[in-house]
Amino acid sequence: MNWKQTFFALAVIVLLGTGLRFTGLGNNSFVSDEFLDMNSAYGYAQTGKWQAWDFNLGKPSEVNINAPRDERAVVYKWQVAQLFKFLPPTETVARSVSVLWGSISLLVIFWAALTLTKRREIALLATLLFAVSISGIIFDRTLRMYAIFFPLYLAATTFTFLALERIYTGRISLLKVLWERLGINVLFGIPAILLFIFSLLTHQLTGTLVFSVAAYLLVRAFQEYRQNGKLQSKYSIIFALGLIGVIAVALFFPKFFRAFAGGLIFFDDHYGYLSYVLRDYYHPLLAILLMMLGGWWIAKREGMPKESLWLSLSLLVPLAMAVWLWRRNIGAQYIFFVQSFALILVASGIFGVWKLVCEKWNITETKKSLVILSLLLVLVPNFGYFGEENNTYHETSSGSNPNYRKVFAYFKKQHLDTDVLVTRNGRNYYFSGANVPVYDLGDEISRTRLSQEDLERLMHEYQTGWVILSDNDYDYVGKGVKEFLNKNLTRISNDQVRGAIDVFTWGR
Repeated sequence: MNWKQTFFALAVIVLLGTGLRFTGLGNNSFVSDEFLDMNSAYGYAQTGKWQAWDFNLGKPSEVNINAPRDERAVVYKWQVAQLFKFLPPTETVARSVSVLWGSISLLVIFWAALTLTKRREIALLATLLFAVSISGIIFDRTLRMYAIFFPLYLAATTFTFLALERIYTGRISLLKVLWERLGINVLFGIPAILLFIFSLLTHQLTGTLVFSVAAYLLVRAFQEYRQNGKLQSKYSIIFALGLIGVIAVALFFPKFFRAFAGGLIFFDDHYGYLSYVLRDYYHPLLAILLMMLGGWWIAKREGMPKESLWLSLSLLVPLAMAVWLWRRNIGAQYIFFVQSFALILVASGIFGVWKLVCEKWNITETKKSLVILSLLLVLVPNFGYFGEENNTYHETSSGSNPNYRKVFAYFKKQHLDTDVLVTRNGRNYYFSGANVPVYDLGDEISRTRLSQEDLERLMHEYQTGWVILSDNDYDYVGKGVKEFLNKNLTRISNDQVRGAIDVFTWGR
C-alpha cells in the first residue's frame, strides 16, 4: 500500500469507528459512576469548583462523601464541563467527550502499531479491530475517564519504548551524550514523561507502566548477559537506578508511595479479567493463538524482537497484576487500558496468517489476497454482540442495568409534596427539580446504611414516601430490610419500572 491508499483506508476506519460510537449515544440511561461524573462536571460548570451538583434541589450538593471522586480525573471531566457552558446537560452531550477521545484512540492505535511493527497493513488492521471492538465502543460511549485513559497510556508506553530503543541521530551534544552513556533518547523521553503524568492524573493504574518497564529491562538485561557474559548493560543500569528511585520515594514520600502500594494485595485470584481482555473476539482460543502468532511474526518475520517483547510484556504484566495483585473489585473498565496491546498482537497475527496463506498457495493476485484477508476479519471480531438484545445501543428490562430514566420519570409523575425518597442521592440527575427530601443510601465509600429502624423512623416522620433500590443497592442496606420492604410497603408494578430495580411506596 502507498501512503495515499493508507490514509484513505484510515479515514474510512475512523469514520466507521466514530459512527459506531456516536450512533444512539443517548439511548441508554446513565448507570453506576456515570452519575458521579455528571454531577461533578456540571457542578464545576456552574460554580468553577469541583463540587457535585444536586439536580434535585438545583444547587451544589451538600453531601460531601464523594469529594475525593469529584476531584478525580479532572483532566477528563474538565472537558465535559466546558461543553455544559453552551450545550444542555444531556446524556448525548456528556458522553460526546468520550466519543471524541474514542476517535483520537483510533489514530493513536494506528500510530503505535505502525511505530512498533513498521507495517502500515498491521496498523490499519489494529485500527479496524478497535473500531469494531466491543470494549472500545462501550467505554467510548460511557461518561467515564477510561476513554481518555486508553490513548494516553498507549502513547506514554510507546514513547517510553522509543526513549529506550530508538537511536538518537540528532546533533545536540547533550542528547548525544545521554544516549551514549545512559542509552536514553531524551527526544522521546520528555513526551513519555509528560504523557505519563497526564495519564496518571487521569487514573492511578498508569503506575502499572512502571512494572511493565521493569519487566522489560530485566528480560533485556538477561538477554544481554547471555549474549556477552556481562552483567553491566544499559538495561541493568536503568533498572538499578529505577529501583533506587522507588526506594527513595518510599522513604521520603511515604504517603505518596502508600497511595499506590495500598492498591496491591498478593496472590488474589481475579481470573475474570482474562475474559474481559478476550471479549472482543469471536472465540478466546482463536484470539490467544493470533496473539502468539503475532508476537512471533513481529520478532522473527519482521525482525523486531524488542518490539515484540515490549508489546507482549505491556499486555501480560498488567494482566498478571490484575489477576493476582490488584486490590479492587473486578471490572472490565480496569483492564481496558491494556487491550490496545492485545489488538496490535492480534492484528499482527491476522497479517501473519494472511501472508502465510498467500505464500503457501502462491497467491499474488490482489483481489484473491484481499478476499482471504476479508474472511479472516469476519472470523476474528465478536460481531454477535451487535445483535444481542441488550447492548450499549439499547437495553430492555432483561438487561443488567436499570433504566433509571424511566423509573425516575414515573416517580416524578406520581410524586406528592409529602414524599420522602430513599435511594442513592447521586442519581438526582433523573429526578431533577423534584425538590424532594432524600435519604441517601450511600455506597462503598459512605458508611451510611439503611436499617429497618431508619426506615420505620422515616415512615413515621413522612406521610408518604418512596424506596427505589437497584439490585446492587441491597449490598448497602441492613439485615432484614429487604423482607421488611416486601411485607410492609407496596411494590410498584408498571411498564416504566422494569429490570434490575425495585420500587416501593407507603402512605399512598
